[in-house]
Amino acid sequence: MNASPKPSTILLALAILLSISFVLSGLSIVPYIGIQTDEALFSEALFDNPYAWFTLSVFKKKIPLMVMSYIGSAKTALYYLVFQAVAPTVWALRAPVVLLAAATIIVFYFFVLRATKASIAWFAAALIAFDSSYLLSSTLDWGPVAIQHVCLAAGLLLLVKFHQENNLRSLAGGFFAFGFGLWDKALFAWLLSALIIAGVAVFPQEIKRNLSRRCVIIATVFFLVGALPLVIYNIRRPLETFRGNASLSSDDLGVKANLLRVTLNGSVFFGFLVEEDWAVKQREPVSALEKASVSLDRAAGERREHLYWYAFVAALLAAPLLLFTCWRRPVLFCLIFLAVAWGQMLATKGAGGGAHHTILLWPIPLMLIAIAATALAERSGRWEQPLLGALAVLLCGSALLVTNHYLAQAIRNGAPGAWSTANFNLAVRLPAYSARRIFLTDWGMLDNTRMLQQGRLPLIQASEPLMRAEPSGDDRRNMKAMLEEPNAIFASNTDARQVFPEVNPRLTRIARELGYERELLEVIYDYNGRPCFEIFRFRVISPPAPPSRQSGPARAARPGRL
Repeated sequence: MNASPKPSTILLALAILLSISFVLSGLSIVPYIGIQTDEALFSEALFDNPYAWFTLSVFKKKIPLMVMSYIGSAKTALYYLVFQAVAPTVWALRAPVVLLAAATIIVFYFFVLRATKASIAWFAAALIAFDSSYLLSSTLDWGPVAIQHVCLAAGLLLLVKFHQENNLRSLAGGFFAFGFGLWDKALFAWLLSALIIAGVAVFPQEIKRNLSRRCVIIATVFFLVGALPLVIYNIRRPLETFRGNASLSSDDLGVKANLLRVTLNGSVFFGFLVEEDWAVKQREPVSALEKASVSLDRAAGERREHLYWYAFVAALLAAPLLLFTCWRRPVLFCLIFLAVAWGQMLATKGAGGGAHHTILLWPIPLMLIAIAATALAERSGRWEQPLLGALAVLLCGSALLVTNHYLAQAIRNGAPGAWSTANFNLAVRLPAYSARRIFLTDWGMLDNTRMLQQGRLPLIQASEPLMRAEPSGDDRRNMKAMLEEPNAIFASNTDARQVFPEVNPRLTRIARELGYERELLEVIYDYNGRPCFEIFRFRVISPPAPPSRQSGPARAARPGRL
């Protein structure tokens, strides 16, 4: 590794410009995609949720430490500060994580600069700044992944700085970042174990040299400080994070393997975050930005894949040769890290099967591509910089076209399912009914609506009794209590958009059996004019009219005389 290199002012300015372009790209897509409920999951502890997962009482005030058994409240703490300054909106939700992801690009640039050299650093920074998968997963951050990325990059940078400068504060900061990342999401353990194995395998002498009692104590203490809420949780609820989530399985290996390919080529979110052209009636672009995006998309041939996957495969094929160059150790570190971390994703039961898992490997795959590209360019002699620049333009340009295709599809087609912009309209319309209770009978409406309304609505997740084909006696009693609730309304996805199949007809059927009929109050549409949600209530079925006092059949009228 380099000995504390001085960054070029020009290259640093370039890295900053790349981060700015990343921010602009992320913000451009914000208003076209609704808030998926997991994206707002962190906010449940901010708005008087009576069912907070785990809190700690400090001076008679409850402090939320965990959102789920494996997700901490690090993001909750960040947005506690954000929402003190601005009201919760889609912009307030997404702008901070876009900025956090952009800061990660700068941190990553400095890490690669210290670990290799300037040309590799700016190439790697350019790759991540234009990467469609990194952009979308960070901007929407339902994983969550934004804090994971910055903790990984910051920890790596600080540990390299410690090695080069023997700066104990960097050692403390690096291990604090790793502990904080583990608290944010326990799946960070995949990355930690990969870092440990790769570090020991590639830098054994450097690690052995720094295994003094003082360094070990500093590293341990600051790691535990960073992960302290997770440690407290697993002491109070003995090892619940790991008992409930750590199990191995060989299921879905093919699916998970393909996921790496489609995440690297940028196509993984088509049909998931944006509707496909064939699935919906398109709307025409209106603003200048919309028209420019759609025009560029059509001119470019509606690009769905960029070239990162091919570059990554080429880097893997070149790796045996790179092991005999001056870049041997950085390349070996990247290979071992990726093998260990991705191997755990493949083997972990119930995890590793989503792009928000695969993207946790970032930015290491892009560092490997940057090293291989630079090593290739170095062989061209005086053509090194032009060739490297051309490769950067080719790769990043292909990624930019894919990102623009996402934006153009979001503009024309909107977002599907749980990402629909209809959830903005639902949050606006529900308060108009002044309901005593609002029962949400399908998935996808709770956390996003609660956040947008700052916890002011009496929302109750009521889908569980309807998820079983044959509701139990307790399920029926719970549904009967909901139906009898005075001044209550219900909200659900439309039949065509049900997340849990048959919850709508099942609720209607059981309500009729209990003597109630469904009354539709309002249909909620998305920005493309598609029906997405329904607001309704139930009323007692009117009893049949009482029979006439006249008994027996009516007498026939006598025929009149001529």
